[in-house]
Amino acid sequence: MANRFHRLRGYPGVFLGIATSASGSGLTSWMSGNNHNRIIQVQNEGGVQQDSGQVEIAYYANSAFRITSPRGISVMVDPWRNDPSGAWGLWYRMEFPKENVDIGASTHAHFDHDALDKLDANMLLDRMAGTFTLGDITIRGIADKHQCVAPGMVPWTEAVKQFEGREQICAPTNARHMDNTLFVIETGGMSFLMWGDNRPEPPQEVWDQIGEVDVVFVPVDGSEHILDYEQANAVVEKTGAKAAIPHHYLVPETTFYTSTLLPADEWVKTHPFTNVDAPSFNLSKADLEGKTGHVYYFGSNNMVTAKSAN
Repeated sequence: MANRFHRLRGYPGVFLGIATSASGSGLTSWMSGNNHNRIIQVQNEGGVQQDSGQVEIAYYANSAFRITSPRGISVMVDPWRNDPSGAWGLWYRMEFPKENVDIGASTHAHFDHDALDKLDANMLLDRMAGTFTLGDITIRGIADKHQCVAPGMVPWTEAVKQFEGREQICAPTNARHMDNTLFVIETGGMSFLMWGDNRPEPPQEVWDQIGEVDVVFVPVDGSEHILDYEQANAVVEKTGAKAAIPHHYLVPETTFYTSTLLPADEWVKTHPFTNVDAPSFNLSKADLEGKTGHVYYFGSNNMVTAKSAN
């Protein structure tokens, strides 16, 4: 960083320091015109609206979801961007929209999950472990590891080895970007497990911390990029989830085929499923009664292209 100093006229010995940087940029929260008024309201009242009895789930393509609690508190998980290193090619057709949310969260430090700078968020939970509570929403972060053995048609494991310049990329000697945090979001009387890109067989203590969940967001697509079909099924079964929502699949409206991802249709059709015909839907505990592993599939319906069309 290069620093320049200028004497303030009329004030001997007092200097104004102007710091300039030649290296990149960071978060842009300082540029936001928003403030903490909503958060102060939540602290005082428990939310920003009356209890709707429903949780809204909105899909933003790839692995990005916005969860909004019955009292109106919003969490955006895993916003995406194109790879800043250039090593992994061009994935996305557009920038992630600048969304206003209360909480931004990222499961791991990969470009298709970590674009927290794209959000105008009141707070950020980047790979958080532990427990966070605000109003009618609680987020439990469980530290674990990213999938490190490519199970599908694209051997991206070998590409990671080339990228890192070493053979051993798996735990326990993995690099930071091969960590992953599982998020359990509890609100509306339900628990939602954001799997991120976690390895399919974490140790038992991780399963114990997860517990049973109502809805699991599972990364599965036709190329079996993160989890193969058998691994995805095992995650749904082991969590006891009443519903599963696939992510990390190809949405052609936002994502290029150079990503090597494919749609999740094939996996979806092996389960009882509902095609979600909009970029968001509301879910209550009563909606899940009697269901086991029921899949809600957004397909190409997503908030990014819906917003750009308006």
